[in-house]
Amino acid sequence: MEDAPRGLRESLKRVAVTLKEADIPFALGGSYACWARGGPEPVHDVDFMLREEDVPRAVEVLAASGLRPVDPPEDWLTKVFDGEVLVDLIHHPVGRAVTRQMLERSSEMSVDSVRMPVLDATDWFEMTLLALEERYCDLTRVLPMIRAMREQVDWDQVRRSTAASPFAEAALLVAARLNLIPPADSVPIAARPGEIELSAAAERTDGTEGDPVQRAGGAKGGRAEGRSTQGNCLEGSKAAGNHRRPTVQRGGAHDRQNTVEPGTDPGQPEAVTAVTTVTASPPGDQAEMDLAEADEYLAGELHDRLAEDPRVAELGLEVVVADGRILVEGEVATDVRRRAVADVLAEAAPGRPVRNEVTVTGRATVADEPASVETIS
Repeated sequence: MEDAPRGLRESLKRVAVTLKEADIPFALGGSYACWARGGPEPVHDVDFMLREEDVPRAVEVLAASGLRPVDPPEDWLTKVFDGEVLVDLIHHPVGRAVTRQMLERSSEMSVDSVRMPVLDATDWFEMTLLALEERYCDLTRVLPMIRAMREQVDWDQVRRSTAASPFAEAALLVAARLNLIPPADSVPIAARPGEIELSAAAERTDGTEGDPVQRAGGAKGGRAEGRSTQGNCLEGSKAAGNHRRPTVQRGGAHDRQNTVEPGTDPGQPEAVTAVTTVTASPPGDQAEMDLAEADEYLAGELHDRLAEDPRVAELGLEVVVADGRILVEGEVATDVRRRAVADVLAEAAPGRPVRNEVTVTGRATVADEPASVETIS
């Protein structure tokens, strides 16, 4: 791997461990939060999100650990250097304060073998899109991030939070036209708890009391404060047969499945009841994937599966799907982990030929020839 990302990751881990040992609340932010969730790896700096009141103590403990603090002219962040690596400690991204609730919505993840909180995907996209402006509106950078993280984001919430920005609106429109995210009118929009009081008519569509969230045509009622929500990208398409195809979204330790109750007409949103089934899944027990989706999207799903499965737990592997065949490349530390790569892909995409060109660090490995993988029942 390149020296720059390796040095950035070492500094990332050093700062995260130091903040954890000092019990300072934080979340990994910036491009490395996107990388931790399956996006491209940055090559410039490392960002951490902290509350403004915690920044002075964070600077103190980091300085005591050998990092060099710098007082920048900006009033929304401070900076420390770990050797030549720049680390930003951000407390007011895009003009909004980092709050306790924002940090509590973050997800505990393994980032290059170190457990740390990573900024919630929905919060991350709100900040990223609000940062777009007339002098900087690079969609070639934003679209790959949307593709990598799209199933982890509540896009209705992102639209609400960025509605005042024409640049964010343009980015979301392009993403929707490319079928990366649901279009704006595919699901009813529900507010965060406490923002809008639902009327009794909205709560009752059949003359009985019901859950307001379920009566909203399947739209999730925003994100509860203090909790991390992933996998809120709702499918807007309908399958033949006058019912909606169940869609499973993966979001950490739980799988969420949205269905329409039998006997209701999906053409009438006010009569649709979304039934959300949440079941805890042991490590390695993942939701079945839709193998009919486009090759590039399937490759992203398989990349995420390799990163999340504890038998592999590697973010740096490259997965390519073409003509129904799967190619995986990269480096792992042991032969056992290399073999586990093929096992995970076989379970995730049964029946697909897999060519395993993953090598073990420090030595060459003969690539496995493509072979038809038997379906595991």
